[in-house]
Amino acid sequence: MPRIDLFYYGDTAPGQSPAQLYRDIEEQVVLGDQLGYNGVWVTEHHFRSRGEIPDPLLFLTRLSGVTSRIRLGTSIVCAPYYHPIRLAESALLLDALSGGRLDLGVGTGMAFPEIGEIFGFTQDDASARAREIHQILHQAFDTGVVDFEGEYYFFPRVELSPRSGRPARDIIWTAAGRNAIELAAESGYRLMIPRPLPLEQRLRFNEEYRAAVPGGEVIHLRSGLVAATTELARERAVEFLRAYARTYLRYEFTGGPDSPEFDDIAEKLSFAVGTPEQVAEKIEVWTRQFDGTEETAIQFQGPHVSHEHALESIELFASVLPQLQDDAPRTAVAYRDPGAVDAETQVSASPFPIA
Repeated sequence: MPRIDLFYYGDTAPGQSPAQLYRDIEEQVVLGDQLGYNGVWVTEHHFRSRGEIPDPLLFLTRLSGVTSRIRLGTSIVCAPYYHPIRLAESALLLDALSGGRLDLGVGTGMAFPEIGEIFGFTQDDASARAREIHQILHQAFDTGVVDFEGEYYFFPRVELSPRSGRPARDIIWTAAGRNAIELAAESGYRLMIPRPLPLEQRLRFNEEYRAAVPGGEVIHLRSGLVAATTELARERAVEFLRAYARTYLRYEFTGGPDSPEFDDIAEKLSFAVGTPEQVAEKIEVWTRQFDGTEETAIQFQGPHVSHEHALESIELFASVLPQLQDDAPRTAVAYRDPGAVDAETQVSASPFPIA
């Protein structure tokens, strides 16, 4: 069974400010850290484009200081929005501060042409820029030196600090998209499959990735809501489903929590609703559907979901985490501080006495 994570798209509830959203997520992630969730993933959005987290690495840096073991993931950083060297430096700093807990999901993130114009790229070159940034990050994490000449970026032997304490293949997750399978095959990256993709596309990405990267890992981003009873969970989730049906399916779902349409919409949106046992069973079904999945991230916080209900979902679902994660693969590589290793080498090799 998969490792289980929390997932945040960054939606605010009616009347909730972005600042309050950040405080609520922090409290929820601290609880998840205490209860045994494997990781947390945060999505990047700009200019009130649905989500309210413009800098996931900065936000995760804050979360790293109030947690001790939960992994910290970006789902995703939108690569063309960044200067590649600054992105590498920020990621390296967060990984060092957190003791090697960063999972860097990287993708194109081209939602609207207007955003590209603001950040200095176009819809036509976004994918090519993202590919070059993947290659630059690979050099940065594996060697600490970026020596790169591409169509969009040129960096002659830029030495970075801090140096990485883990290899690129253990840090980077590439988002399912145009170049994903090729990039993953070249570098051994793990694959992130976003929530809104139709099932047939999810299955195709999964199959192509498994063939191209034997022994690779896949994470699915899902949504859900947990309560003490099925009826209560469905009642709390109906407005959440309604909002996402409108956004992702372009469909006005008018049914209630007891309507047959509720389950159809939930399935199309990769949404699990019910008691802890029912949501765990749904994850097991999803895992079998894809012939095994290493990691599943669940979004309990969303439109029209109160902070209290998100906390309750996290706490209730923790009761089934042991059975779900008991045989989950644990493949994260321990962080090894290269600066400390270099210092030890220099001391041992020095012909001069240390005062």
